Amino acid sequence: MQPAGTAQPGAPDRKPAPHRPRRPGRTAPALGVATGCYAVAVSVLGTTTSLFLADAVGAGPGLIGLYFIGCAAAAVGVNLVTGQLSDRLEDRRTALAVTALAGVVGAAVFAAARNYAAVFATGAVLISLNDGYISQLFAYVKDFADSTGRELTPFSSAVRSLFSVGWVVGPPAGLFLLVHLGFGPVYAGVAGLLLATAVLGRWFLPALAPPRPPVAGGPARERRPGLRRVLATVPRRTWLLLGAVTAVNVADQVYLIDIALYVTRDLHRSAALAGLLAGVCAVLEIPLMLLVGRFADRVGKTRLVACAVLLATAFFGLLPLAGSPAALIALQLPNALWTAVLAGLPMVIVQREVPGGSGTASSLHSSTFPVAQLLAGAVTGTLAARTGYRDVFWICAGLCALAAACLLGRALTDGTRETRADTTTGR
Repeated sequence: MQPAGTAQPGAPDRKPAPHRPRRPGRTAPALGVATGCYAVAVSVLGTTTSLFLADAVGAGPGLIGLYFIGCAAAAVGVNLVTGQLSDRLEDRRTALAVTALAGVVGAAVFAAARNYAAVFATGAVLISLNDGYISQLFAYVKDFADSTGRELTPFSSAVRSLFSVGWVVGPPAGLFLLVHLGFGPVYAGVAGLLLATAVLGRWFLPALAPPRPPVAGGPARERRPGLRRVLATVPRRTWLLLGAVTAVNVADQVYLIDIALYVTRDLHRSAALAGLLAGVCAVLEIPLMLLVGRFADRVGKTRLVACAVLLATAFFGLLPLAGSPAALIALQLPNALWTAVLAGLPMVIVQREVPGGSGTASSLHSSTFPVAQLLAGAVTGTLAARTGYRDVFWICAGLCALAAACLLGRALTDGTRETRADTTTGR
């Protein structure tokens, strides 16, 4: 690990901030409130959209599936392009405001529109652009840590834990309000939260120094490499890490789709048990994320990621054997532990390894989630009908084992590179 303040390989150098923010005490509260507002808003959207499509828009299962597939595919491209464009800006707060305002307009359309085509277009464009906010948020977190001399890993983990808090609060509150108020007021409230997010991100966070030009004497906006060139220069070891993250994310998405069906159909328990499992896991994740951020640099981020992938493999391998509520609840501790590690550390590693700006790097990592959603829907729909809901978890364990193989390949790549360096230098 390099000492604080030393340039990281593959990451863009930043000029030291010309001065500290005028009111540094405002930064942490503003960042925390903006993160919380955004997390609550997107968690409400995420947990109510399928109901909105079915009950308010009148879409059938096929059209609902088409909506999620189309939006996930659009989110990949929108996220990558947004990340690349954001690195050309002098002030990343503009990207934070634009992505949040896209969500404001999208939620307002959801509050009023009941036409499937309008809702589909809104989801594919505006909601996908709003999904890019999280990438820009963590890009800003990295830029802020670099410019103020903070340690990135604990700072990023603390912000990520606030995002988890929002997901603990948002779904139950959103569903409660939906029952009593309906879709229009709920999505109007989501629009209000995202508007607060945009305002906080643009006017309550400090401006940071613009990136140092890669070539002396040339403006950063003109010298930034294009998206294709950036992707072509991503190291092989980073692609292997992203492959591992994608495989685990597919397993996690399959689990989220399958667990309620497993609990109700195979175990013949109440759906409330599935909700309890999600709540227990989310509550455990928050302090674990803070601990991971505190000790990751001491233990080693790559080592922790590898251990988390192995723990995820064990978790999914034990799930088919857990037939009682007590066993399922007990398994939420390892579930929360591997999630706490993989929720934040891979992004920090990718930010340090990918050439170009932190926005592009964060977007590249975040794009693994919509890809995982696409694959998870196909895996669950195809295999659950053939193998049953219990046996789908074996597939999840296999996907995590595949992720472990990717990390092994990454370790071998690092070892080969070190051997070549030793040979070149004559050591």
